[in-house]
Amino acid sequence: MTTATPFAYRKALAAIPMPATARLTAAQLRGAGCVWCAAELHGDTAIDLEQRYNRIVGVPGRWFPRGCSPCSLRAVLAVCRTHPQTCEQCTDDPTLCEMRRALRALALELRR
Repeated sequence: MTTATPFAYRKALAAIPMPATARLTAAQLRGAGCVWCAAELHGDTAIDLEQRYNRIVGVPGRWFPRGCSPCSLRAVLAVCRTHPQTCEQCTDDPTLCEMRRALRALALELRR
């Protein structure tokens, strides 16, 4: 069985939709709170969701979203369900889709 490459893993993280930055608190924007439920995060409980670039308070900037395990798992599973509908490789042969493998690996890791 082939595992996902680090590039595919980062691409899978980037595919997870984030809430609008205008609706987030300062703690959520800096990664101290879950982007979905605002729960306080600590080093061992936080899931790094990759640096993002968005408008923050009307100014282009970067932010560092993190999520708690339950919320991150729900978000990954939602992408897992919708990905095959937009992926030509999944239509042809889903076993060859690197993004699908990366999403599945991420979901399995979050279930631990």
